[in-house]
Order: sequence, then C-alpha cells, then structure tokens
Amino acid sequence: MAQQVGYRGSARRLVVAFDIGTTFSGISYCILNPGEVPKICNVTRFPGQEHVPGSSRIPTVLSYDRTGKLRAVGAETLLSVNVELAEDEDWVKVEWFKIRMRPASMPSALDAATLPPLPGDKNLMQVLSDYIAYLMQCAKKFIVDTHATISDSWDELNQSAVFIIGHPNGWEGAQQQQIRRAAVLGGVVPNTPEGRARVRFVSEGEASLHFCLSGDLLPLEKNKAFIIADLGGGTLDFSAYVLTSMQPFQAREVSAARCELEGATLVTARAKTHLKERLKTSTFGSYEHVNLITDRFDDTAKKTFKDGDEMCLVQFGSFNENDAAHGIRAGKIKLTGLEMASFFEPAVEAAVKAIKQQIEESRYPISKVYLVGGFSASPYVSSQLTDRLARLGIPVGSPDGQTAKAVANGALAFYLNNNVLSRIAKLSVGTLIHWTFNQNDAEHLRRLDNKIITPSGHVVIKGGFRTVLKRGTSVSGETQFRQSYTFEIEDKEDMDGAKLGIFAYLGLGDPPKFLDQIASKELFRRLCIVSIDRDNLHRIMESGTRSGAKFWKYSYDIVISFGGAEMTVQICWTEKGVKRYGPAQIVFEELEEFDLGEEPEDPSTIPARDNFKQLPPVPQAGAFDPTIPARDTFEPRRPFSFFRRAKT
Repeated sequence: MAQQVGYRGSARRLVVAFDIGTTFSGISYCILNPGEVPKICNVTRFPGQEHVPGSSRIPTVLSYDRTGKLRAVGAETLLSVNVELAEDEDWVKVEWFKIRMRPASMPSALDAATLPPLPGDKNLMQVLSDYIAYLMQCAKKFIVDTHATISDSWDELNQSAVFIIGHPNGWEGAQQQQIRRAAVLGGVVPNTPEGRARVRFVSEGEASLHFCLSGDLLPLEKNKAFIIADLGGGTLDFSAYVLTSMQPFQAREVSAARCELEGATLVTARAKTHLKERLKTSTFGSYEHVNLITDRFDDTAKKTFKDGDEMCLVQFGSFNENDAAHGIRAGKIKLTGLEMASFFEPAVEAAVKAIKQQIEESRYPISKVYLVGGFSASPYVSSQLTDRLARLGIPVGSPDGQTAKAVANGALAFYLNNNVLSRIAKLSVGTLIHWTFNQNDAEHLRRLDNKIITPSGHVVIKGGFRTVLKRGTSVSGETQFRQSYTFEIEDKEDMDGAKLGIFAYLGLGDPPKFLDQIASKELFRRLCIVSIDRDNLHRIMESGTRSGAKFWKYSYDIVISFGGAEMTVQICWTEKGVKRYGPAQIVFEELEEFDLGEEPEDPSTIPARDNFKQLPPVPQAGAFDPTIPARDTFEPRRPFSFFRRAKT
C-alpha cells in the first residue's frame, strides 16, 4: 500500500496542480491541514459542462473576438450560443497552442503554419496566461463552493498556495520559464521571487508514475524495471523506472526520459490533410466542410478504429447528401482501414522506437510497459503496441482504474511524496571555456592559432568545451555539480556582472573538448545564461600586477543541481577564508541558430580582445567535482520534514 503520512506544517496550506493538455486539461488540489493525512481532490464542475456531473476535464480551447477580447474558454466554447456568436462575429478559436511551446530541438509535423492560428494581436504567452487564469478561476470557485471553511480564508490560503504544473518529458527550462511567466501574467502568483517560487514543475511521465504509485494501480515488484508510456494529445512521453523499495515506494530512473511529438492531435491533422486532398474537386471540399468532417472524425472514427481491415464511416451531413466519386453517401464519408491506419502509423512507430531505445539503454531488464493517457484508450494504438512489443518479449498493460486524471493527481502526489530518488540525464551539459595551454597536448598544439595570453600572463587556448554533466549519468536530487571560474579584466570599471552560458551537446558518446570537433551545429545549443550580480563580484574581486600593469580578477564556483524537475544554480566564493553562497539568476532562451564557425556574442563566450577588457572563464585545475553534497541553502526538493506517519 502507498505510505500514508500526516501533514506536519503549522498552518493550513493549499496546493493546486494544473494539467494543461494539448486537447484537454484538468485541475487537482489538496488542502493540507496540520496533523491530517492529505487528500487529493479534483475539480469536477466547470462552466459550460454543468450537465456532465463529475467530469474532471475541460477542452484546452479559447475563443477571442476580432478586438482580441477573450469571449469563451473550455467547454463554454462549445455552447450553442457561443458557437453561433463565433460564426456571426468571426471569433478566432485557439487550440493546440501547447505544441507551439515545444523546444527548438523537437521538430514536429505540426509547424507554426499548420497549427490553428493565434489571434492577430495575441502571442503565445498571452494566450497561455489567459488559460491559466481561467483554470485558477475555476479552481477557486469549486474549492470555495465545496469546502465551507475555505470561503472566509481564501485570500490568506491563496497568498501561500503552491502550484504544481505538469509538462511533457521533453520540455526544458525555457518552457518552464514561459509557463511561470504566464502564471505571473495571469495573476496566479505575484511577480516576486517568493511568488515565482510557488510555481513548480514535474514531468508528465513522472507525474503518471506518482499517480500509479499513490493509488497502488500497478502490480509492481521490487528491482523489476518497467516503462510508463503516457500517450497524450500532443506528446508521447516515456519514462523507465525500477522500484528499489516497496515500503515506502522509492523508484530510480533507469533510462533517460523520452518525448515524441506524435500525440493524438497529429492523427487528426493527418486525417484533415488527407480529406483536403481527397475532396478538393468535390462539392464537399470547402474549408467549412473539411473542418466539419475532421471534427466528426475526431469525435467518432479516431476513437473507435480497431484494425486495418475495418472500414470507417464518418457521419457529417444529412441523408440526401451524396458524392459517390469521393466516397460520400447519405451524408457519410467512407475511410478504408488502410487510410485510417496511415493516420495512426507515425505515432505507433514513434512509440515503438522510443520504447526500444529505452529498453536498450536501461540499466535493468524491462519487464513491462504500462500505457496511460487519453491516446492510450485508442483500440488501434493499444493493440498495435501490444502486438509489436510482444515480438520483443515485452508485455503491455494498463493501470487499474481511470487514468484521465493521471497528470494532475500525480503532480500532487509528486509534491507530497516524491518517490523518485534519481533521474537519468537526457543531455550532456557544459560550458564554453579557455583551456590552460598544455604544450604536451597534441590537441592544444593543433590550435596554436587560438592561443592567447591573459592579463595575468596565463597562456590559454580558446574555443573549448568543458562537460559538467554527461548524458546518461544518474543524478539524485541531492547531487550538485561544481566548477570554478576566473575572470580577468584590466579596468575595474568594466566589471558590471558576470554571465556564463550553459550549453547542451546533443550527440552520442563523450562530448568533445573543443567546439571545432562538433560535426554539426544541430548537435550544440545554448540552454541558458547564468547571471551573477555586480555586488557579489565586488566582494570577491582581487587585484594583481604583471609587468607593472595592474589587472583585476574574480574567482568563484558555479554550483548546479540537475537532480530535480528544474535546474538550480548558486554561486560560491571564499571570503576571508570562509565559504559563502549567493544566488545566481538563470535566463533561459531558445537559441535556434548557433554557427560553430562564428563566435557567439554571449559575454561568457566572447574571446579575449586584444586589450583584454573581458576574458571568458578559465577553469582552475582540479576544480571539477560532480559529487559535492547538497547545501542547506538550496530549497529541498521534497519537504520530508513536513510530514509524519499517520496514526492508525
């Protein structure tokens, strides 16, 4: 059984989880009362679907009028009065916007041009913030209406509420930053360090695992590895774990999590493309007709299709609407089994490929694959995965019970318990540096044209790459990675802060030590920039002289934690013999273009100028230590101390 623990906090706290799906979304929440076992609850009443009691999902859809005003959200967009107004007033229906957030490293068949459009005066951040604000309104009304004691204390609870947001396995820091900004813009949390810190994240794969563990939904055994395949509307997420303890549940990731942009929406998109081409010479080939048929396909045939020998009929019109030449009879269009299978095949192939890769990379034999998520309910998808994985000797199953609430409920279970002890690094991560020149190193001798002399007289070779974390490394939440850096400048007034770029190497095997060894720019991109404020640097600045010329330098350690859902960074320096820690700001950005033939303009990577006004970091020998224990100054990944075992 899942471990039952009581909340050890001294005051009541509200925790809300948002599952913002590509096609449907959900909300779960938990009211933590001192001494009580937390109970995960679901929001089951939403505007526009009051006639569907107990429904925990709403469409991820918004409608804007021509002035950019938000007119309807979720199930309200489907109300007949709003459908009519949308047609009369030319509203813009916004859906599938989550796919627009994908990292640049994850291409999709649904590019920006083929995705449903955004309103002309709205960007993705504004749409996302509008939707998150709406989810918060729904959560507030449901919680206040359901819990009588909350009404008078809502404002106080809301000021300290924690929000857990699930996202696809492939989303990175840039996407987390976008979501957090949207939460601020939507008024969910204030734009302060404390407010932003109340928005936290969990991958959808890990949330699904916690959902299954919290409800004892899987027949799991200790030391037997398994894969959770979360098949959703936009992405297919794959996570591999092994349970190392049963009481309490404790799991370790055994293969790097994977994410494929081949969810159920892509099936619909391929069907729509097929219909447009097939009906282009038909009287039913208009924009309106194709959209109508696609909607009917999405509601019916896509959900019931079973195998390639099965013909599907999609009802979209009246009995007297016919076009025999295009397979339309009595208002129904005929789709053969082969046509239907072609819409699904890329998703099935992507899932099988990802699962095979996880099996190959796993440190334990994989005993079973469990399917969760809305797309896993497709009879065709589940049967195809079962048949194809059986050839590999891998059985396929599904958790007991309803998994539609897996991500939202699992996100809360993650916050309360965090059963995952370690994760596998998906990328090799490092920094651009100047290597201290070694006359006995052949690679240095080949790059004498890159040799420069620092203000202190050190000879270095520019254009290097130092790996901080290698792909495939097992990382716990308590593990930190540390590197030392030294900046040198000739004029103290030139020091206005330090910025250090964090880069990812996407290739297989060991990352190279020099940029010119990278075969393609697609294998290298910037993840983020770590910024250190001027005040802290002034505290650690030291002066020196060389040949009568004065220079300034400052040395510090960057301490990075990759073990949780988010990367965290601190700066560490020695001041009067005492080690001190301070904050470092992480700025994420998508760097789609990075020409290895040109030097990037990130201050942390600008090559030394002739006057040495700014020098990139030069690592000190022996400074790298990947196993430094966590410091108390880091916020704990899981508040174990907040809970105690419940009385029985």
